[in-house]
Amino acid sequence: MNPPPAAFPCPDPVVVRCASGVVKGCLESPPWGSTGEALRGSEDPSHERFRIRSLDRRRVEEIPASEIKAIFFVSDLQGDGERNDLQFHGVEPALPGVWVQARFRDGEVIEGIVENSIRALLAPGFFLRPTDAGSNNRLIYIMKSALAEYHVLGVTPTR
Repeated sequence: MNPPPAAFPCPDPVVVRCASGVVKGCLESPPWGSTGEALRGSEDPSHERFRIRSLDRRRVEEIPASEIKAIFFVSDLQGDGERNDLQFHGVEPALPGVWVQARFRDGEVIEGIVENSIRALLAPGFFLRPTDAGSNNRLIYIMKSALAEYHVLGVTPTR
């Protein structure tokens, strides 16, 4: 896929993995506001559909939440398909929260930090901050329905 034009107005690029494949672009009116708001723990998006403006800016796709595996907020839309994120850390991550390992139904495994709140337990999805500093993923919104396993690895203290 060609990179977006220089004027592509997308402050928080996303890669959405869903049943129909991968969509790269921007969330149209993300329900939680900006990525910064999501990182600060704003309300969980309990929406049934997510609107994604594709890179070509010509179409907006509406994807049912039930078809979404995860929404990856990335630094670079091109990414590195050959890179394996660091997992199974020898020491606890430096971020406060609950350190978890999530295994998707398709076999992909991700580790990261989840907010220690009731919202993370009850909502249909949750935000995960990857613990690998070299990852292209800055933040991931994971739909619980796409998970096969979920394990708590530890709890890191609030600083």
